[in-house]
Amino acid sequence: MKVSVGDMIWVKLKGSHNDYGFGEVIEVFKSKEGKVSFDFYCLINGGQRFGYTENIIEKPTGRMVAKLSQSQIELKEVLKVKRWVN
Repeated sequence: MKVSVGDMIWVKLKGSHNDYGFGEVIEVFKSKEGKVSFDFYCLINGGQRFGYTENIIEKPTGRMVAKLSQSQIELKEVLKVKRWVN
């Protein structure tokens, strides 16, 4: 699968709280062996993550989509409290 900057993708991750992430591609790299990798900002786990094109998830499960929705709701709540305090 071809990946370019700005794409929103689901990726299988290793070592994060969840074993997957979703976010916007920030930068794309190509190794000497021809493997394509990329950096993306993960909206589920937070922070900048690194992934390989062979770990892209084409069709996310219902549980994955629900986790994304839950993460977005939690973020909105945190931002409301932060605005109220400041």
